[in-house]
Amino acid sequence: MFCKWTRILLLCLVAMTPLSGCTETLGGCGAGYDEMYGGYDYEFSKIEISSDNSLNVTVTLQRAGGGWIEDSDEFEEHQTIWVSLDIKMSSGNEVQIQPNHQTWEVNGDAWNQSYWGTNLYFDSPVGFCDNGCEEIRFSAGDEFGYIYYDGTCESSPWIDID
Repeated sequence: MFCKWTRILLLCLVAMTPLSGCTETLGGCGAGYDEMYGGYDYEFSKIEISSDNSLNVTVTLQRAGGGWIEDSDEFEEHQTIWVSLDIKMSSGNEVQIQPNHQTWEVNGDAWNQSYWGTNLYFDSPVGFCDNGCEEIRFSAGDEFGYIYYDGTCESSPWIDID
């Protein structure tokens, strides 16, 4: 009797595994992957420290999608997506950049730069990396979930700045 119930329990566990989180080998990040913000992934198409020690980062959606990154009076739209870029400095301090940052330019590529259609641009002031920029981490999501990093099922890993 015990053996029969053990087999049934084991069979149920095996059948439920694809529903529980990252099942990348089965083609996605779990049952809700395509439901959560369309299941879209992002990649960094540009991470550059310029000669003036400014940091310039471009985040690109791998498929179409996007969302409003700030309120738009022109289109009477309210922010629907939250984005932030964390920078780990050589000193160990972390700096977080969001669209309303006072010294950084954070722009989308559509509708008066208030909307992220494909590319999202983060441009620092001159000299931002004078004391060393080590790693960056990008986070994006809306009320329904996150955008994942480059097909990895991770929402915001740290990436080295070369």
